[in-house]
Amino acid sequence: MITLRQFGVVASAAALLQPSAVLSANPKALPKPVLTCKIKGTDDFSYSVIKAGKGDKPGADAKVEVNYTGRLKADGKEFDSGQAAKFRVGRVIAGFAQGLQLMQPGGKYRLCIPAALGYGAEGAGNDIPANADLVFEVELLSFTTPPPKPVVPDADRTCVLTTASGLGFRQIAMGSGRVATDADVALIDYVTFDARTGQILDKREWEKIPVSKATAVFSEALKMMSAGSIFTFCLPKMDIEGAETDINIRVDFLDVRAAPVIED
Repeated sequence: MITLRQFGVVASAAALLQPSAVLSANPKALPKPVLTCKIKGTDDFSYSVIKAGKGDKPGADAKVEVNYTGRLKADGKEFDSGQAAKFRVGRVIAGFAQGLQLMQPGGKYRLCIPAALGYGAEGAGNDIPANADLVFEVELLSFTTPPPKPVVPDADRTCVLTTASGLGFRQIAMGSGRVATDADVALIDYVTFDARTGQILDKREWEKIPVSKATAVFSEALKMMSAGSIFTFCLPKMDIEGAETDINIRVDFLDVRAAPVIED
């Protein structure tokens, strides 16, 4: 308790005030949060427009800046809040991402998110129990959308021929230089890409690849090419994070040189 010392007597600060002053110092009871939404969406998601915004709406790949408060629908308990928080739409819980994509900058929405679009049967830590429905109030301050990722043209994505081993390939350009052997180092540019969308996943330039040190599939691919060639190769399906993925590679064969001899 805050105390005052005066004339050797300890007195309560509240006791020195007039009764009316003590009463006026008591804070007013805070209004109960609103935990319902008016507009029905899909999968039991709903929302209310507290304040409309203007302009474009963010997509799943956008990076947003928001003020927000999150509460449990069961009792209104606040479990999270943020001011000028920044994150990508596609990296938050499904219901929150769904709501953000309805909003425009300057807008403020209430989002009522069922557990299935939130943290589900597992919950989140000590603050969000299992199967908890959530209510967020969100103000979208701004957002930015990254430029589209480069893609390989449609005509260069797929393979039209297959080797005896099952390696698919498409010849885009045939060079006039020497064909690579196991005794060579290949100088290449290459891009790996999603076979369905053409989206480039990785890009490397001036890579020196000892043909004999490459994987069996890639070694076979390199030995099909001569300097100046451009090929697309369709690789066997790869298991990435538990899912089979078609990843193809386009190789620009720049040059070929004899591998240096390493003496014992």
